Amino acid sequence: FGMETYGNMPLIEPLETKEMKKIEDFVIVIDTSMSCNGSLIRRFLEETYSVLAESESFFRKIQVHIIQCDEKIQDDQVIHNHLEDFNVRGFGGTDFRPAFTYVEHLIKMGAFQRLRGLLYFTDGYGTFPAKMPPYDTAFVFMKDDYRDVDVPPWAIKLILEEEDLERRQEDEY
Repeated sequence: FGMETYGNMPLIEPLETKEMKKIEDFVIVIDTSMSCNGSLIRRFLEETYSVLAESESFFRKIQVHIIQCDEKIQDDQVIHNHLEDFNVRGFGGTDFRPAFTYVEHLIKMGAFQRLRGLLYFTDGYGTFPAKMPPYDTAFVFMKDDYRDVDVPPWAIKLILEEEDLERRQEDEY
C-alpha cells in the first residue's frame, strides 16, 4: 500500500497478534472494625473477586490485594487465581488513612505493575484521607448500615443492598 500510494515508502505494521500479558492490579480494602459484619464481608469479597476474574482475558491477568484494616493494617493477602480461605481480623476502631498510606508504600516499593483502583468496603464510620490518591477509589457501603457520609469529592460512593449480593449468588447456581 505504501509503495503504491507514496512511491518509495513501504509501510511496515506491527504484528496484529502479539502475546502480551498485562497484569492489572486492584486493591480491595475491608473495614474490619467492630461495626462490620463478617459474613457480609465474605460475600462482598466473593462477588467482587468473581467480577474481576470474569474480566480476565488471554492478554490480561489480575492481581488483587485484599487488605484488612480497622484503625491499622491487619492483613494483606495477594490473590492471583482464586479467593482462598479468608479470616476476618481486626474489630478495633475505624480509620481509612492507614490503608491509603500502606498502598502508597506498596506503590513506592514496586508492588504494582498497573494499579487500576481501590475499593473500600466500609460502614463509613471513620476518618477519610484529605489528599486524592493517584488511582481511582470507590467507597462501598451496605444500605442497611449506611448513613449519609461525606465521601471526599475525589472518590466514588456506591451503596449496595444486601439483596444485590444474594441475587448475584443465586444467578450463579
